[in-house]
Parts: sequence; C-alpha cells; structure tokens
Amino acid sequence: MLRKIDRIILRVPALAGAVRYYRDILGMKLLREDKQSASFAMADGVTELVLRSDADQPAEEIYYLVDDVRDLYARREELQLKFVHPPRQATRGYRAAVKDPFGNVLLLLDRTTAGAGSQAVEDGAAPTMLFGGVEEHVPAKRQLLAKLYEEIGRTADDLPYTPEFERLFTSYAAQHPDPKPTRREVWRHLLNLRKGGKLPKLGEARSPSPDVGEDGQKQIRALLGEDIGRRDRLPYTERFEKLVDEFNKSQPRKLSPHLIWRLVAKLAK
Repeated sequence: MLRKIDRIILRVPALAGAVRYYRDILGMKLLREDKQSASFAMADGVTELVLRSDADQPAEEIYYLVDDVRDLYARREELQLKFVHPPRQATRGYRAAVKDPFGNVLLLLDRTTAGAGSQAVEDGAAPTMLFGGVEEHVPAKRQLLAKLYEEIGRTADDLPYTPEFERLFTSYAAQHPDPKPTRREVWRHLLNLRKGGKLPKLGEARSPSPDVGEDGQKQIRALLGEDIGRRDRLPYTERFEKLVDEFNKSQPRKLSPHLIWRLVAKLAK
C-alpha cells in the first residue's frame, strides 16, 4: 500500500534564510520556490523536502505515495482505515488523511491524474488559508457566514463553545448540502474570513478570562506547548478536548470549554 515517502514538509520561521541554508550549506538542489514554499530534491532523486513559512503549518508532515487513494477509500473497511475526509484533488492526483487502527494519522498522495501544473508545490492548503496544511472539506459560503456572524453579535474570540456559536453553526450548516460542515470547519471558515478582513468588528469579548492563579496559568502553558502560538487552530478539535480534560483534573472546580478557551486566548496574546 505505502510505496515510499513522497515528501517531507517542515515549517520554518523565514523562508529566504531556510532556502539559503538547505541550498548553500547542506547542498540540496532547489526544485521550485514561491512566496511561502520551497521544494528540494532528496539524495534519492525522488523524495522531496518542502519548506513552508506558515506559522499555522504543523511542524512536520510526511506524505506517503500510494497507487490510488480513491481505491483505498473504497476498501477502507477492509483495510481498517478511517478517512479523515474523502479523497481530494491534488496537483497530479488525489490525497487524503487517514487514521490506522491505532490512531496514527497517515497523509496519502497518488499520481493518478495528468501532470499538468506539476511545478506547483503539493503541500496542503492554499497559501492564503489561515489553517495551512489543512484541507477544506466543505467550501465556505462567505457572505452567508458574515451575515450570520453579524446577527449573532458576539466577537470571534468569545464565540467558541457558546450557545451563540451553536446557533450560528446550525443556521450555517442548514444551508449546505451533504456533506455538512463540521463545527471545526465552520470555525475555520470564520477565522479565514477574519484574516481576510471580511468579518464586521463586534467589539471586545464579553466573557472575562477565569482567574486560575499563577499555577493554573503555568499548567495551561505547559499543556499547550508549541500550540500556544497557534491557538486559533484548537477549538473543536480532539487536541482541545484533551487539554480541557487534563486541565480540569487539577482544578477544584471544573471549567467549561468556553472558559478554558478564554484563558488560552488571553495567555496566547
């Protein structure tokens, strides 16, 4: 099934300096480069090393080449693979993220379509997306979402895990055919609109950050680790749910996911 490692993607703080290092110091061959990505040939002449200067990109990703992603999707029950999303079109084929029976995420890629556009760097989402490296499952209805957001009247930083978000999510999802967007996708759509300056300004957050003391703040920082710089990726993910459960184990009074999100938002500023 897994033929070889097709590409390794690394997040770097600044692309120009990283390109100089890998090309001039390590002697790797630069294949192509754009504003946020650069691709190098590995010594085997086949595998690529891709650098991305996107703060929301995971620190490292590995794509495995397979014969046919869509065939694996059709046989997913037989192979005991859980697809995070159905196969999506890539530059020269299809790709998907799957989980094996042990919870490991495998990024799969094939070469089943024509090679048009082969100079593009196949490394995830479009450069303008806030959630680089994470594919959109359902296309955003931007005008509808901005209208619902304004009607809700609660600023994005104060929205996760509130009744207002649930109302927005229900109304927005109802306007999509199957497959419906998930809560995580709706949150992602919102944040990408805000990054593009397409959301109205609704003032400051209503909910204050809870007072958990210095020890509580230290614990949250420790649980967040490197994700403290990517806090907008957290709502409605398994990662955040685990963080909430772990933090509440040490608290005399359990905090709601919304209040823990407000604490995370405060500490990440």
